[in-house]
Amino acid sequence: MIYIISKLFNALLPPGIFIIILFLAGVFAKRFKWLFFFSAIMLWAISIKFVSNLLIYPLEKFSHKENITPKAVVVLGGGVNPKDILKSSPDAFKREVYGILLAKKYNLPLIFTGNEANFTKKTIQLITSTCNCNIKSYFEDKSLTTYQNASFTSKLFEKLKLKKEIFLVTSAYHMKRSYYLFKHFGFKIITKPVGFFYSPNYKWIDFLPSANNFYISYKALHEYFGLLSLKIRGII
Repeated sequence: MIYIISKLFNALLPPGIFIIILFLAGVFAKRFKWLFFFSAIMLWAISIKFVSNLLIYPLEKFSHKENITPKAVVVLGGGVNPKDILKSSPDAFKREVYGILLAKKYNLPLIFTGNEANFTKKTIQLITSTCNCNIKSYFEDKSLTTYQNASFTSKLFEKLKLKKEIFLVTSAYHMKRSYYLFKHFGFKIITKPVGFFYSPNYKWIDFLPSANNFYISYKALHEYFGLLSLKIRGII
């Protein structure tokens, strides 16, 4: 009973409370009722697991493997918190750890790309020293977008005289857009996604709104708009 009450209470936290407010506004409004009801339904929809799964799955199922022998592991940045001991955001930390594991397993250089590289360098050095991983690392620290990640990494490869054949590591939802951008700059790629959001198991509480599902839906929609921009620019 306490479990059910706690879950129902959690559903009242944002965005749940805003869904209720929009619904009540629709009930009592004299004009534009349809707009309030429509907004409430849409906000509820993107805040439940079924819809967030529906949005994220097509992105996370993307994979690509070319017949190559990778010459490096490329890890895309994913944000930092300078006040955190490990600096990197949870998404970024998963990427970095997976990148280190791949670099160690295949004895390859690790290349990190992102403007947070100065912070990330400390995290990677801490991890590699702890696991006694002797990995050669390079850091590209000027890129602010995924397009720049690919562009500046391409220039770094040319400077290092490395063949553009890579393991590409980024979050699963972000892999499809990353792949097409790196391909645009001449890379041959084996995708290595990490940090999956899709989960096929459902319970009754998954049809209650939650901030986590809203966040997943937001990430997916952001990627779809990003892919649309690549289509418009003729990159895919």
